[in-house]
Amino acid sequence: MAAVARGEGNYQLTRNEKTLVWNDHPKAGDEATWFGERDRNGLARGFGRLVWYSKQPGSAKPLLYARYWGRMVDGKFEGPVNVHSKRKTHYAIFVDGARVTHWAPGTAPLRATAQWRTMASARQRIASEPEAPGEGPTQADIPSRSIEFILSARESIRDLTRERWPPIDIDDSLRVLALPPRSLRGKP
Repeated sequence: MAAVARGEGNYQLTRNEKTLVWNDHPKAGDEATWFGERDRNGLARGFGRLVWYSKQPGSAKPLLYARYWGRMVDGKFEGPVNVHSKRKTHYAIFVDGARVTHWAPGTAPLRATAQWRTMASARQRIASEPEAPGEGPTQADIPSRSIEFILSARESIRDLTRERWPPIDIDDSLRVLALPPRSLRGKP
């Protein structure tokens, strides 16, 4: 229930208790039915229809909330999804079970699929990039000869920065390319 309080989604069994579907915004009394395939683990998959019901206070039977049509991957909507609710049809794009675009009127056009593919590939590129290291290597990781080389390189850089004659006449963009960053130069 703590996850629900923070607004995080979770998997929920359908009414027939055979299929798991993702509920991005769970509320007490939510019920669903899935008309489509499911995988070995019971997660909804492939193209199908998800019907959500919501239990209203004072009502014994849950009422129809909306009907969604779209593709499921691991129990979550993926790609363009159409919704029919209150006699109106809208569409949005979902990535990993979360809506990433606003609801637009009408059914999803072909360009929505191309837009989803672009979003999904950008997300994969971001997810596949390695995390930047928090710190560089410690002195214990560097052989002593390398430490001596680094110290002598720092000294020669300091000598260049102290040198006043002849004046170095380069603009800042070349200085950035030619010299190491200020944080590595040390204090002269």
